[in-house]
Parts: sequence; C-alpha cells; structure tokens
Amino acid sequence: MLPVGCGVALKARHTDAALGPGPAAAFFEVHAENYMVAGGPLPRHTEQVRARHPLSLHGVALGIGGAGPLDAAYLDRLAALVRRYQPAAFSEHLAWSSHAGAFLGDLLPLPYDGATLARVCAHVQQAQERLGLRLLLENPSTYFEFDASTLGEAQFWPKSCGAPAADSCWT
Repeated sequence: MLPVGCGVALKARHTDAALGPGPAAAFFEVHAENYMVAGGPLPRHTEQVRARHPLSLHGVALGIGGAGPLDAAYLDRLAALVRRYQPAAFSEHLAWSSHAGAFLGDLLPLPYDGATLARVCAHVQQAQERLGLRLLLENPSTYFEFDASTLGEAQFWPKSCGAPAADSCWT
C-alpha cells in the first residue's frame, strides 16, 4: 500500500533528488509502458529509487474497459514489471485503447451499462490474478457519453469499485 503523502512522477531529471539526502516524495510513480525494456539506465535508476522509496506503477495500455479480451502478452510483460519492481501499487485507467489488434493511442471512454460493468469486473479480476496485487482504477475517460449508457457515472463507478460485497465485482 502506498504511504500517505504526495507522490511524484519519476522522471530522469528527478533521479538525483530521489537518491539524494534531502526530503523526498512519499512515493514515486512510473508509467509501466516506459519500463518494458530489458536494460539500460532507466530501469537501473528506477531500481535504485525503488530500493529507497515506495514505487507505484501506472499503466495506460491495459484496456480494462475494452470489448475484447485483455492482451495476454501485454499482461505477461506487466507481470514481469511487477515482479521486478515490487511496487506498492499498480493503477490503470478505466478506459479502452485498442481494437482488432490495433493500439489507438488514446484512453477512450466506455458506455455505462450492465454489460460493460460485467466485462470491466472480469478484466479487473483477470489482471489482479495475473499481477498478484490489487488494481487501482483511475476515473473513467469521459470525452463524451454513449447513447447506449443506462447508468450514470455516479451509478456505474461505485458499483465497480466499492459497493457492498454482494454487488462488488472484485475482491
């Protein structure tokens, strides 16, 4: 679990400060997709920071709200990052970003309806089981609202992330 306090996105220019003697952020966040590499200075510096401070991985390409299945190869790469960095948390956007095998490069909104909620819950459960940790979801992307939505955001969101146990979609 992340400590209470202000976190900072870990950029290359922050590494010296994060490793220095002065006060540091409560935790550092890194975008998972930027770290899906075998070696080099970025992972090495991140491992040094992780040895001293809690780390949070944040993903933007899991597609937790997507209509299709989660990408197993991507999930494997993500699981490898979790094993490597042992983050205090992993977060992802409640959105989708790929269709028919093509990555669209954006966090796209989803309709708020029962079918979407069931799919999101199944994807969250699959990701949590594969990663071995609880998934934190960021607010959904809401560039526009789908005509097909039968639930408002205020009705959809609580059901998906904190309703009483009988209604909750993940444990």
